[in-house]
Amino acid sequence: MNIYVFVICNCLAMAWGQQPRQLQQACLTGTMNDIQSWVDHNGRLKPEAQPLSVDVSESAHPVASLQTELGQHTRASREIKVLSMARCALREVPEVFSLEDLNHNRLADTLEYLTLYGNKFDDLQSTGDQYDSFINATDARVLVQGTGYDTRAALWPGGLKGTRFKNLRELDLRACAITTLSTGTFQGMEKLEALYLSENSILYINAKAFSGLNNLVHLDMSRNYNYDDFGNHKTFVLESLGVMEDLHNLVSLDFSFTRLSQSNLMMFNSFGKSFQRLSLCETGLTKLRAGIFKNTSLRFLDVSGNNGVLNQYGTLSGLENTLEVLYATKVGLVTLDMFERFKRLEILNLQNNEVNLLSTEVTKTMENLQILDLTNNRLSTWIGLKFSYMPRLKYLSLRKNNINMINVNMIEDFKNLQYLGFAENFVICNCHTRELFEIALNADQEPTKQSRLSSQYKERGNMTKFSSYHTGFASYNAIINKRTNVSEACEMDYDCDREIYQDNITASYVLLDYSPTLYQCMQLVEGVYMSFSHPLGCDVVSREVDFDVVIDKGWNKLLALIVIPAIVFPVLVFVFMFRKNFRYFCITVRNSALLSMINKDKVIDDSRIFNYDVFVSYCNDDRGWILDQLLPHLETNCGVSVCLHERDFQVGLSILENIVSCMDRSRSIMLVISKEFLLSQWCQFEMHLAQHRLLETRREDLILVLLEEIPRRLRPTTLHYLMLTKTYIVYPSEAADGAKKDFWRRLGRSVTARRPDNENDSLA
Repeated sequence: MNIYVFVICNCLAMAWGQQPRQLQQACLTGTMNDIQSWVDHNGRLKPEAQPLSVDVSESAHPVASLQTELGQHTRASREIKVLSMARCALREVPEVFSLEDLNHNRLADTLEYLTLYGNKFDDLQSTGDQYDSFINATDARVLVQGTGYDTRAALWPGGLKGTRFKNLRELDLRACAITTLSTGTFQGMEKLEALYLSENSILYINAKAFSGLNNLVHLDMSRNYNYDDFGNHKTFVLESLGVMEDLHNLVSLDFSFTRLSQSNLMMFNSFGKSFQRLSLCETGLTKLRAGIFKNTSLRFLDVSGNNGVLNQYGTLSGLENTLEVLYATKVGLVTLDMFERFKRLEILNLQNNEVNLLSTEVTKTMENLQILDLTNNRLSTWIGLKFSYMPRLKYLSLRKNNINMINVNMIEDFKNLQYLGFAENFVICNCHTRELFEIALNADQEPTKQSRLSSQYKERGNMTKFSSYHTGFASYNAIINKRTNVSEACEMDYDCDREIYQDNITASYVLLDYSPTLYQCMQLVEGVYMSFSHPLGCDVVSREVDFDVVIDKGWNKLLALIVIPAIVFPVLVFVFMFRKNFRYFCITVRNSALLSMINKDKVIDDSRIFNYDVFVSYCNDDRGWILDQLLPHLETNCGVSVCLHERDFQVGLSILENIVSCMDRSRSIMLVISKEFLLSQWCQFEMHLAQHRLLETRREDLILVLLEEIPRRLRPTTLHYLMLTKTYIVYPSEAADGAKKDFWRRLGRSVTARRPDNENDSLA
């Protein structure tokens, strides 16, 4: 039901020229109403504005109603500073600003705040064959045939034109169906500080549309939607590149959810060092040229939703010493190299990108970063410190990445954090997963030490609400306030182990996104998922055996310490002398015991259908031999179905999931062993999984192929045990052709012998 409601709301929003309000809140700069105290999002005056206001909104006869209000004796001693004519079905701005109150004060002289929200103004548009024009990168005018816009003055400004507003500071023209901004519309508003033109359908802007707005601080052009006959977004048509050259004091510009083209960006050439806040969120841009902001002093920037917009080298150059907050979600970013030397950055929101590399050279320079959001990227397990080089980092989100293993370096890297998000990573259980959980559990059990996130920078110069406001800290503080307390969640989860195993917990971060179902790891041996609270702590074994306590229990135990070595020593000597035979015996007994214990009641179904005959595990250095030698002999000569990671792994799954899945779907597993194979962590991991599969399935489905002789000193324990207990085959790399033919014949038999009888090939 909810999905249908969502689709219907989106369709209606497109038809009405507005987007769903949940999308409108996604950008860094927020909306008009986040910074206003006099009007709400529907154009209604707030209580704070009532004493000095006239409200004729939703009136069928707004001009007559206004005249009546001005003539009331109760207003004789008060000047009218706020006027609302919102949602009055006006077709143009009425000429009412010459009206006077009882003290003969003209509205044009006293008004400071004016809202005309929600009226449906008419523009003067011509029909027929006209031409839209814009300026390209070579300063040449380009004409595009289509339904154009008459360059004569639009009708809708009506009473605004020719009127001099002595004190008007803010003008609200949101949702008024405006499509054209013509010359002279705002000519008489020399004190105007904020102009709100959002939620319109503006397509054409005259070269002198903003003439006279020398003191304008904030311009809101967000959420301007217009579509052609095919449902595609239309973009602005600018009569001149210098359309904003009169806005000398502009510090804030909002284009959120307004479709822009590359040619529109030439307007940024007019902005100077006073320009500090910009939103290009969801504007459809694909790139920004290098150094486009170098003449500005941008502090807050949002380029989210524009794939590829930061791929141009040097796009943010010139902002290293000014940029404080950057939102760049869904832009296709791969690395953080471009942020090297951005010393003032406090918030970096990089959700939903492709970041897989984080270099220490970059993190060492981000000395003031407090919030780093890398949710839904491609970071994997790292060795060495990364995040701890950022001394002020308090909030780190690594949700939905490709982190498969937690190690001691990562725990150390999180030491100085206050808030950590780590849910929905495909993690293998070890003692460090327990350690990550215990730190958060301990922090939530103690009195809270976490502080509210806020900027450390003081406002510079004559900064106003328009230049300094952003949603960054408020959004992340809201996430912190809504988080689940780990200790409280454990009290309701009977399966949660709340014992603290660590003696000295120095870290004190809390988890932002804790849920027992989201903080799951895979127990490698059993192949099952469990909560982060289940694995044993890293120092549990050493705690269980306290030798000082054992000795203190009595003289009989001291005697045992003397007698036992006298008995054990000869046994150890005997074992050492016959160690090879003894080791082989132990391995055989161990495997037999395990085979009898594991899945003893499980019946192996020999009729199971497999997708592949053999899964081949090999290292990249041996890829040539696999493709040139192994595949032709098995697939062409023997008709064997071979599973290779580079060819058959499913796109979108993690490497670990692909390995486990392909092994389960293969009749047998072949390990192609070389010295390079033993140096690969993934290859060794596959070898461990293959050994566990032997024990679980009780099938002889493991084939060892040695491309070269492996000396004992180079063999890991797992390989050495496998070579002692399994028959393996060595490839005769320098032998005669007869030896190689015998090798391929034996290998082919070994693979096809594992098929059901009716599928075996005869290789005699």
